[in-house]
Amino acid sequence: MDKLYSILNNIQITFQIVLWLLFFFWLDFDLFTFILNDYFIIKAIFGIFLMFSQLYLFQYLYELVKVDSIYKSDNDKELENISEKHDFTSCKKCNIFRPKRVHHCRYCNNCILDMDHHCFTLNKCIGKNNYKIYIKYLIFVEINTTLLFGSSLYVCYNYYPELSLYSLIKYALLSIATFLGSATLYFYLLFQAYLCFSNLTTLEFIYPKLRLKNRHINE
Repeated sequence: MDKLYSILNNIQITFQIVLWLLFFFWLDFDLFTFILNDYFIIKAIFGIFLMFSQLYLFQYLYELVKVDSIYKSDNDKELENISEKHDFTSCKKCNIFRPKRVHHCRYCNNCILDMDHHCFTLNKCIGKNNYKIYIKYLIFVEINTTLLFGSSLYVCYNYYPELSLYSLIKYALLSIATFLGSATLYFYLLFQAYLCFSNLTTLEFIYPKLRLKNRHINE
């Protein structure tokens, strides 16, 4: 019940769950009534793939709710690293010592391990412990939006005479929305890939002073 409450208490995540469920039940099944008319086996496989991609999306969204990157000063491993390297700063708001790549988030009011950024769409900070989950979630969001774009465009192109005005407007709007979402997310994933290969966080990319200040820690 506590986990369920933590999900429902997060308005942004609750909205995303409702949105994806709406896409799945209202849109995907509606699409299947058209695309399964011919080439049944191929399109059935496509439908199963789409269903599993959405299930993985929900799984990583659920894991993002459970996992956070809040820095705890009583973490023995972190304290050992601090005592050995003497690479630490102090947080005046939390009143603790912390490694230099730990930053205080004014929205969460916590210090975050290897903080990348505060994600407003998830109402959560992305850092060391949940960054991989976050990227996996984005990948499956990209897969789903791309598949929905391709499906809606396919229906509009191949079944135009059979569509009512309402359905035509719905699929046209869906095609535009999913194309814009997919294209935007694609470039964002490329940006995150660049950060990974450069050993940078989003904060260090935006604020070069942090990049120079923390570079020696990983050398």
